[in-house]
Amino acid sequence: MIPFMFRFFALSMLLVLAMGCQLNRSLAPISPSHYFGSEQSRQGIVALEQGNLTEAEKRLEDAVKWNKNDINHRRYYAEVLWQQGKYQESLEQLEEAVKRGGQNNASLHISLAEKYLTIQEFTNNPQIVEIAHRHADDAVRLASQDARSWALRGRAKRLQATHQAGSAEHTSATQILLMLHEACADYLRAVSLAPHDTGLLIELAALQMSCGQPEQAWATWLTIQSFYPQGSEPYEVLIGKTETLTALRRFDEAERTLAAIRQRGLVNRDTEQQIQEMMTAIKVRQTFR
Repeated sequence: MIPFMFRFFALSMLLVLAMGCQLNRSLAPISPSHYFGSEQSRQGIVALEQGNLTEAEKRLEDAVKWNKNDINHRRYYAEVLWQQGKYQESLEQLEEAVKRGGQNNASLHISLAEKYLTIQEFTNNPQIVEIAHRHADDAVRLASQDARSWALRGRAKRLQATHQAGSAEHTSATQILLMLHEACADYLRAVSLAPHDTGLLIELAALQMSCGQPEQAWATWLTIQSFYPQGSEPYEVLIGKTETLTALRRFDEAERTLAAIRQRGLVNRDTEQQIQEMMTAIKVRQTFR
C-alpha cells in the first residue's frame, strides 16, 4: 500500500512541476525589443495603407532595428522602399530576410523574383535574370500550386533564352529552342493553375509563336477571345491573332482581323505604323505562297 501511495504522490508532483513549467513559459515576459518592434511595425503598416510612405519607412526601419530577425518587418519595409523607388535597398532587405530564416518562405522568393525581373526590364542585365530564375525556382519548389511561381520561372527562362540568343557564339540554336520550350512548359503549368488569367495566356501565346508552334498559339488566342464579348477584344489580342493567322498562312483572315482593328477605332498614331507593316507583310507572303 505504501509503495503505491509513494508512486502516486511522486507522479502527482511531476505533473504539477510540468504544468508549472508550461505556465511559466506562457507567462514569460515579452522582451522590450520585441514589443517596440511590433508596435513600430503596426504603425508603419497603417501609414503604408494610408499612403504615407515617409512615415511608413521611418516606422518600419525602426521595427527592423528592434527585431532584426523578424521576416515580416523586413518584408513590409522592403515594400515601402520599393514604392519609393529605392530598388536596391528594397532587394537588400528581402535578401536579408531570406538569410535570417526565410529560406523556405515561398512568398519572399516570389517577391524577389518579381522585383528582379522588373529591374531587368530597365537594365537588360543577364546576371539579374539568373538571380530572378534562382528565386523563382525556389518558389516553385516551395509553392508548386501557386501559378505565380511557375509564371515567374517561365518568364525568367524566356529572358535567359533571349540573352543567350544575343550571344549565339556560346549557345546553339537548338539549346535556345530547348530553353524556350522549358519556359513554355512552365507557362502551361501556370495557366493550368490560373486558367482565367488573360495576361498569362497572352504571354503563353507569344512564347508558343517563338517556339514555332502557331497552331498551339492559335488555340491559346481562341481561349483568350472566349473571355471577351464578341467584337470587344482589346488591341493586343487582335494583333496577336493577326500575327498567328499570318504564320498559319491564313492571310484573308489576318487581313479581316486588321480591318476590324481600324473599324473599331483602335488605331492611333503609335499603332498605325505597326498595322501598315503587318499589312505589307501579309501582301508579300500572299505573293510568294
